[in-house]
Amino acid sequence: MGAGPQAAGNIDRWSVRLDDIADRHRKLIRELTRRISKRLETDFSKLPGAEGPNIGIELREGNRKVLMELPAALLLQAETDMSAREAIRVRIKARRDRMLFRREEISLEQRVGTGRRQPPPAFGSGSGQGPSRGRR
Repeated sequence: MGAGPQAAGNIDRWSVRLDDIADRHRKLIRELTRRISKRLETDFSKLPGAEGPNIGIELREGNRKVLMELPAALLLQAETDMSAREAIRVRIKARRDRMLFRREEISLEQRVGTGRRQPPPAFGSGSGQGPSRGRR
């Protein structure tokens, strides 16, 4: 990432571009994702409609993919700080788990059903299941 915004301490006002992401940052993210899963692939991506201090990371595993945000300051701090690396790993793992283990959307047809449901039998009407015992 560029030296100007880091040196001035103005990361909050700094707009992150994909070109500003150094190879060492890409390698760091790859190492962290390999610790989570060998099948998890990551790539830096542009955030839709976001001009700010966050970086977009696209996670892909199998046929699922999701875009997550990561603060640029955290990525810069992770170069030297192990707790920042662990924080990034935990964020990526949590987002991956939500991506993989999310309940599939249920369509309206599946919720309503195809046929009309019969109302339950009235209590004591004798139309329920089992032998009728009659009135005692």
